[in-house]
Amino acid sequence: MHLGEAQRDMRRAYVNGGVGIFASGLVWTLSGLVTMNISLIAGMATLFFGGMAIHPISVLLARSVYRRGKTRSPNPMEMLALQSTAFLIIGLVIAYLVSGTFSQWFFSIALLTVAARYLVFQTVYGMRLYLILGVVLMFIASMAFWMPGVTPAFIALTAGIIELLCSAFILVPAKR
Repeated sequence: MHLGEAQRDMRRAYVNGGVGIFASGLVWTLSGLVTMNISLIAGMATLFFGGMAIHPISVLLARSVYRRGKTRSPNPMEMLALQSTAFLIIGLVIAYLVSGTFSQWFFSIALLTVAARYLVFQTVYGMRLYLILGVVLMFIASMAFWMPGVTPAFIALTAGIIELLCSAFILVPAKR
């Protein structure tokens, strides 16, 4: 399978990746709300456990709402997307370890990891939108490091809202 064909297959099966961005946006938004209303630790747990549900939710949405969700086998881009999950695990471990000293940085480090993965998704889906999304999320994540007063809840909520808006940009035209 050639690169362009593999990317088209991924775009078809996963609705241009919009279902994944939507599920991720829900998890980030929920994490921000939990952090605001309960505690940072509860928000961190929400992101961790909710993050594990992103792919299954994405596949469920792709299959049930859009009648998609299966790539042709073997698709090397699907393997690349799966392998890039290691970034997330490593990033969350680093975020957790750093949060022992700098708790306000947990969501920023986690978001930098997600943003870096979106850069890989530019290749997986063959869409420049992922480069833009990755860079925007990196900027949001960096705010906590350089701007005093930016709260972890703000980082999580802003990331979630940006992802939800981006997913709408992808999914609304796909539903027609």
